[in-house]
Amino acid sequence: MSGVFGVMRLDGGEVSAVSLNRMAAALAHRALDGGAAEAFGEVGLGACLTQLRPVDRHEAQPLHDADDDLTLVADTRLDDRADLALALGLSIDNIDSTPDSTLILAAYRAWGDRCPERLLGDFAFALWDGRARRLLIARDHMGQRDLHYHVGDGFFAFAPEPVGLFALPDVPRDLDDDAIGARLLGERPGIGRRGPFVGLNALPGGHGLTIGARGDLEIRRYWTPAAAAEHIGHDEAYYVAAYRRVLGEATACRVRGLIQRPGLLLSGGYDSAAIAGLAGPALAPGQKLVTASSVMPADYRGTIRHARHWAELCTRDMPWLDPHYVTREGVDALTGLETALAETQTPRNAYGFVHDALQSALAAGGARLAMDGHGGDYTLNPRGDGALARFWKTGPLSRFLSELRAHIRLTGRSLYHTVKVDLLPHLALRLLPGEWRAKPPAWAEKAISPAFAADLFARGAVQSASLRAAPRDRTAMHERITETIDRISANPGGSGGWLRHGLVISRPFHDKRVVELALAIPEDLYVAEGRNRYLACRALADVYPPEFQARWRRNDDEIPDFQLMVSRIKPRLLADVARMERSERLSRIFDFAAIRRLLDVRGPDDHNSGWEEESQTALSAYMLARFVDSVRRENPHQDNEPIRSHEEAANG
Repeated sequence: MSGVFGVMRLDGGEVSAVSLNRMAAALAHRALDGGAAEAFGEVGLGACLTQLRPVDRHEAQPLHDADDDLTLVADTRLDDRADLALALGLSIDNIDSTPDSTLILAAYRAWGDRCPERLLGDFAFALWDGRARRLLIARDHMGQRDLHYHVGDGFFAFAPEPVGLFALPDVPRDLDDDAIGARLLGERPGIGRRGPFVGLNALPGGHGLTIGARGDLEIRRYWTPAAAAEHIGHDEAYYVAAYRRVLGEATACRVRGLIQRPGLLLSGGYDSAAIAGLAGPALAPGQKLVTASSVMPADYRGTIRHARHWAELCTRDMPWLDPHYVTREGVDALTGLETALAETQTPRNAYGFVHDALQSALAAGGARLAMDGHGGDYTLNPRGDGALARFWKTGPLSRFLSELRAHIRLTGRSLYHTVKVDLLPHLALRLLPGEWRAKPPAWAEKAISPAFAADLFARGAVQSASLRAAPRDRTAMHERITETIDRISANPGGSGGWLRHGLVISRPFHDKRVVELALAIPEDLYVAEGRNRYLACRALADVYPPEFQARWRRNDDEIPDFQLMVSRIKPRLLADVARMERSERLSRIFDFAAIRRLLDVRGPDDHNSGWEEESQTALSAYMLARFVDSVRRENPHQDNEPIRSHEEAANG
């Protein structure tokens, strides 16, 4: 399955089939193998079907249990099917033909609202309990399947994407200007993060929501990221073996027994390369893993660093890979922008055109299940930016000196540069006055109207500590990783873009088992022998190409020629900036002069292999302005309204 949706009337009315059909039509890209929806009195539920495994062919949803008056729709890929069946007292003789929805329904009968705690895999489901006259919706632990909802005047609606909700005429499309401002300022996402639209919320991963016939709504957290007890307190050898075993199983669960080939975005980094290597033994005989990599052209000989070398090394040593390379000729950040905004009703990432190209390459290679290495940096493979400072603080001195020498040897940096860049900033942060650390970053560095930014801070609509640029103690590595995992699990998700290319995304590093192992690994093993991929290199020594053991641990950007691309489209960007600047509403939020200044900082040859901060900031702000402009044009009556706070907009 690849999406569930539905409506519940809270005013005594009945859900119409027309409403469900509208939602189904808006979500048709998720229903590659059909779908169904059914209205029954005050509730209507629907499901979109995209088959990944043979067992998915046995799905028949909505699933009814007449005896207990239960109805379920579920978007799932469960990993513990046999174990779950045994725990429920079910026979496993026919487990290969028992769909996930049947297991989830049995789990609810056994454990009620706590059933999500007992599931392992990717899932989002909605269950109507007719006897209790209550709806339960739930999202998997790390939020790999998407679920948005809206509480309206006399109704509750849910869907995997905003477009599914906007198919209902009673769901407004009013932008939350405070949320737009927070995004411009670089607010870190997390639980309670506001989306761009007033009244649209994403159910966080690890949470369930219940709503009764009278509208009594309760959200309950059923899982908090934490170390699994069985992984706590072991030696290095244990964690090396556990790394290999747990990540290997998380990868195998995703590629084993698929109807079509699996796919992988292969960035050439340690995380995606680990998945590429570990997937091999789990593939069916003769089956290939389709990979797509964003690289420079084969004949490129310039100074831009990119992933081709590392992706080709993986292909050399992993004969089960079917590589595809994306070099972005003829496309740029403006390609398909208007269509994407209209189809998704969400802001488009400045990298969206590359994501489209990579996903298209996987689909063209025959993939339907897609993976990437996202999540490795904050689970099993922390970057360890503050490791040297932590070794200095925690000792012993011999360990610090050993790591300092290894760091200098691997990076090629001088002692002076290492102390200045990698050590002192992390130690000095603790000595700075709290008032200085809490001071909001200068918004002149962002493309937000200074007056609007000042108002956001003055009203408390944005907290300086929540911004990405806020100083943080990087020596508290475990704490920062736990915080990051918690924030990521609350992410609204973005599987809709993948499904528009016929792909279902699932991330092995977001597997609950991987997370619970990662949080048990001692901080002393995050970085060792100067290497911030130490455990990965030890655990996967025979999986990675040998060259990975000696490489510096830097990622290659998805658009290594980002600055060249921005320089090419700069005239079009400036013309469009001039057009949007004439809008009083947009100019109250965006600082278009700042966008122009940021675009002028670098020329086409002043590149940093895709890490050009000024150009990145300018283009991201432009893309957000285009999104706001698109929504305003669809809602022209709002053009002259004053800027409203989140609370004011919510209260009408």
